[in-house]
Amino acid sequence: MAVYTSINSDDLSNWMKEFNLEEPVNFKGISSGVTNSNYLITMPDSKCILTIFEHNHIEELPFYIDLMTYLTKENFLCPRPIKNNSGQALGLLKDKPALMVSFLDGKEKAVIDVNSCYLVGQHLARLHLAAKNFPQLNKNTRDLDWMLGMHKNLKKYLSLDDQKIIEFEIDFQMSLERTGIPTGIIHGDLFKDNVLFLNDKVSGFIDLYYACNDRFIYDIAIALNDWCINADGKINKLIYLEFIKGNESERKLKENEQDCLNVDLRLAALRFWLSRLGDFHHAKEGEITSIKDPNHFKDILLNRQTMENYVN
Repeated sequence: MAVYTSINSDDLSNWMKEFNLEEPVNFKGISSGVTNSNYLITMPDSKCILTIFEHNHIEELPFYIDLMTYLTKENFLCPRPIKNNSGQALGLLKDKPALMVSFLDGKEKAVIDVNSCYLVGQHLARLHLAAKNFPQLNKNTRDLDWMLGMHKNLKKYLSLDDQKIIEFEIDFQMSLERTGIPTGIIHGDLFKDNVLFLNDKVSGFIDLYYACNDRFIYDIAIALNDWCINADGKINKLIYLEFIKGNESERKLKENEQDCLNVDLRLAALRFWLSRLGDFHHAKEGEITSIKDPNHFKDILLNRQTMENYVN
């Protein structure tokens, strides 16, 4: 989350007229994240989140609205899209697609421990299971083809050593056979700032705008690379295993998932290294922005390339 598109009270008032909601008493930009513009809107008796999409065309977004609506009906803890008086959740604000969703109580976990990792692993499996009958499909737009294209666009900024690391990993990943591995809807971006906790319990998963159809084990790998690491980016074995235990309390991993977890940890590290390199070298001006260090995921990738398999 971030703020690239600024709005004033008149902009918000005109937008809110389309909804059967109270008049806002306050609104403020949210700085975490890097992709879209987000505002917390406070009303006399409730709150909601307004997102202005900076990179998506409006026709790309109904999948996410429908998925979140479906998941809330399945009693999964995630934001619920708010529909206007015409029955539509999506609209245009400052000529960009915009959406309001329900506000979830809770906040990012400040200290990660075995209990929080167990719970996040458990709820990630619950997401995979809750969405198993969701009828729509959405291609992963951050797949290996995207990584190849991103590397090509970034090469002029990179050292020869970094180019070689990326090219080696892309070639390695493209050589792998992944048929038969369980797939379905994944979150695709389950970092610590996308999970809310209240009273030491998970109160919601947020920011589902990278959700897509892909391998469940890849979704687990994305989360492990952020949730279960030490300060140097190396895996913390104790909380790593607790995350897996929590996940398997809802859905047992297949043998072929266990076999490819390490290579998906590498793939996830490569994806987010390239994402952060793109954000760093193609930074977009914003009122409130948060650019994260790309080298964090470079170090993670180098570590995962030599990591032993200790899923069990």
